[in-house]
Amino acid sequence: MNYLRLRRDRTRQRAIFTAKSPMIRAIPLFIMGVPLLIAAGCSTSGPSGSTTQSAAAQRDYERLSGTWQLTRGVVNGKPVSASVARNTILATDHNTFRFPKASGVGTHPAGTFTVNPATSPKQVDSIAEGGPHAGQLTRGIYEILDANHKRACWGPPAGPRPTGFTSPPGSGRILQYWKKIGPVPSG
Repeated sequence: MNYLRLRRDRTRQRAIFTAKSPMIRAIPLFIMGVPLLIAAGCSTSGPSGSTTQSAAAQRDYERLSGTWQLTRGVVNGKPVSASVARNTILATDHNTFRFPKASGVGTHPAGTFTVNPATSPKQVDSIAEGGPHAGQLTRGIYEILDANHKRACWGPPAGPRPTGFTSPPGSGRILQYWKKIGPVPSG
């Protein structure tokens, strides 16, 4: 029974991600921004080139690690559909992120991120390991709303960092709201 449901869901996902609408084409960009929100571990290089973490960054890193479900999103001024949000799952573990294969994002994104909690709003930078923007820096901002909710706003890959949690039409920004649904998955 679960096999049939999984097969039906994957068929539906393929149909969603092969559509030609601008919203569907924006989903991979949206997904690229997701990891940035989940950022953790503010890295700074000292004169010796070593990497250290501030206590505030370490705290945020711990709070951001886990399995998250997108509850609401806006890509370039257009809301993400409820079905796409429901199927967008993100797993973060310290300064790494990935989208589990069963998540419905239709791609296999993964990467690393760093946070800077000393700024207002807090800043996050992400580098994707795959996809059309692999290796490019994406700048964002984030806020931990409470123990189980966070939000982030991302600029376009290689573009400027947003200064507020908005995604107006034509901005290329991605606004995301996340709910924690579990711990860091094993494996």
